[in-house]
Amino acid sequence: MLPSRILPGPMDGVTEGSFLAAMTARGYVRCWHAPFIRISTGIPRQARINDHLEPYMNQRLPVIAQMMGTNTDFLAGTAGRMLAAGAVCADLNCACPSPTVIGNHSGGARLRDPEWIARTLGAIREAVGERPFSVKLRIGFDSPDEFPRIAAAVRPAAPDIVFLHYRTVREMYRPVQNGWERFLLARECLPDSVLIACGDIQSPQDAVRLAELCPVDGIAAARGLLSRPSLLRDIEAAILGQPPVSTDDKLCFLLDIATQSGRLPKANNGFILRLARSMFGEESDVFKQLATCKTVKASSEWLQEKLEIAF
Repeated sequence: MLPSRILPGPMDGVTEGSFLAAMTARGYVRCWHAPFIRISTGIPRQARINDHLEPYMNQRLPVIAQMMGTNTDFLAGTAGRMLAAGAVCADLNCACPSPTVIGNHSGGARLRDPEWIARTLGAIREAVGERPFSVKLRIGFDSPDEFPRIAAAVRPAAPDIVFLHYRTVREMYRPVQNGWERFLLARECLPDSVLIACGDIQSPQDAVRLAELCPVDGIAAARGLLSRPSLLRDIEAAILGQPPVSTDDKLCFLLDIATQSGRLPKANNGFILRLARSMFGEESDVFKQLATCKTVKASSEWLQEKLEIAF
């Protein structure tokens, strides 16, 4: 189904446009996990689903399509249409901690109702048959103590993948001491599931430590890709004993972003600076120089000059 179990996570507003194209072109990802489509008033028309997934499908890599909502029948029907659109897997989001999402009783709020999870995953399995589907979870809503009951609701439908973020919904993205140890509980509760671990994977060393701590089946990184776009490739390289992506490769990636962005109407330096800050730091020469560029074209020219000097 997937070419690797070292995966990107879905990031709404980030994994699109220039970032999507540059990550694909540089071989930094082997598949894409599209951000969720919200399911509320009915099963979306096939055309709407196709449009939502089109930027990802155009990358010619396997695509996991994610959905979020509260109506079991609508979600089951949507899963079938996502697979019909060409996605390799339909993913149900029961993890998003956004206050707006929780207020609408979607995403991570679904963890409060394991019976709903069991019913909905069962309906999705019936709708898709032997075709792949997955579920994205957190370790609990208020407490990790909730997870055994959540896992019991997941097991009967046998989703092909369980994506698990180790924090609770209440913890949002705050630091949690020894949080990765919660994956041991998850492994115990889901011994037969393909368990993909999410949360605080910022480097190849993090991925190795996590694998040593708990026998998860893979990892998915999201926010770590902002500071290190080559993270997934660097993890694969570390496993194979190869060197990580160089500083020059990082500059080439930024140039790719600037080039792609420059083709868009009303392009600005905002996203380029955000990436430069994450990748090199606010005190770096790269960030400071790009901050003086008034246009995307100026950023492109500075990066080209920098790379020409380097080579």
